[in-house]
Amino acid sequence: MSLQSVLLRCPGCGTVFRGPASVPAHGRVRCGVCSEVFAAQADVAPLPSGRAGHAADIPRPAYVSAVAAATPAAGLLPALVVVLLVMLAGQMLWLGRNRAAELPALRPLLEAACQRLGCSLPPFRDLRAIRVTEARVTSHPDYAGALLAVVRLENGAPLAQPWPRLALALTGPADAVVAERMFEPAEYLPAEQQGNPQFVAGATVEVRLPLADPGMAAAGFRFTLH
Repeated sequence: MSLQSVLLRCPGCGTVFRGPASVPAHGRVRCGVCSEVFAAQADVAPLPSGRAGHAADIPRPAYVSAVAAATPAAGLLPALVVVLLVMLAGQMLWLGRNRAAELPALRPLLEAACQRLGCSLPPFRDLRAIRVTEARVTSHPDYAGALLAVVRLENGAPLAQPWPRLALALTGPADAVVAERMFEPAEYLPAEQQGNPQFVAGATVEVRLPLADPGMAAAGFRFTLH
């Protein structure tokens, strides 16, 4: 039985069509009434041979291109996947913005985004980039019974960051701590740096700390940053 001898019903508007002589390779046609695209498969009883004259009055469906024959869902799926991926990436970036703000390469982009969105980022901080380039503890040249600790710090990060806290520990045998103190930036910074709230990228600072001499119990020292 050829398609010319069967009727096709449009699933969109219910219009009945006489089957075409041939259909495209994708097997889909378009309704001439409502423009619904559907498969050219007979779902109405075949035409009786004696009704040929009436069958001639039944309209034929229009042919559609292979692009138009693709289902809407197939075209929307890739776009939907892209949208979901973008939303997921945005959510991950928002949740991890504090950690991402520690990456110098991403910091300018995040700052620009926060200016538009009205959000704020924590200060950039990378203690590992602050290097102790010189450290020594000697007898104080001006005061008896006192020590002078000198440490030079360098900010090797590509961005400015808050001044760190500086801990100095005097140690005895087996590296046991004899005396220890934590210094805030306001306590150790020289006068010329007191008004600067940040450690400028690439800058160095020399810290000089007078200490009480614990005597022979102290044989070594160590500086740590916090």
